Amino acid sequence: MKAKKLLLVDDDGLVLATFGKELRDAGYSVSLADRGDEGLRIAAQESPPDLAILDICMPGISGIETAQGLKQLGVPAVFLSAYDDEEYVKQAVDQGALGYMVKPIDVNKAIPTIEAALKRAKDLSYYEETEKRLTGAIETGSIVNVVVGMLMERHKLGRDDAFELLRAKARSEQRKVKSVADEALNAWETFNQLFEPKK
Repeated sequence: MKAKKLLLVDDDGLVLATFGKELRDAGYSVSLADRGDEGLRIAAQESPPDLAILDICMPGISGIETAQGLKQLGVPAVFLSAYDDEEYVKQAVDQGALGYMVKPIDVNKAIPTIEAALKRAKDLSYYEETEKRLTGAIETGSIVNVVVGMLMERHKLGRDDAFELLRAKARSEQRKVKSVADEALNAWETFNQLFEPKK
């Protein structure tokens, strides 16, 4: 099985060296960065990591800001901090953090947090994809249903016959039914505008 890819971003060179090595020894593929902007550059240039582990307090771009940039690339994050501070935890949660670890890091205790975050990230990605597909299906279904209704009304057809008429046109033009329905609906709206009273 392919090693999970992690991005470790921390301005502390000792954390990068020791924790980075321990993560590699545990079987992960690890990229290292000592600044938030460098972490963003690595994530954008290479194939995106499965998970970023970010120090919250760094000079320049903070871990929170880095997480915001990584989120745009579809990269989830867990946070590292020297402080078990409620305000830091709240900020991390607000940014959708999938975990929070307090330094000094014990790799054996960190791995369950990392594995839980990787699983959660996979679940969230699946749910987001499912939601997109369902939204697309609902939108497609709504447009097709409207056009089928218009055909039923205009040509006094039953629902199945009206849908078959739409599908036959799509097949003959080697297009999707939604594309033909979109075109029909746009043409109908344009036609109706001709009869709207001018202001």
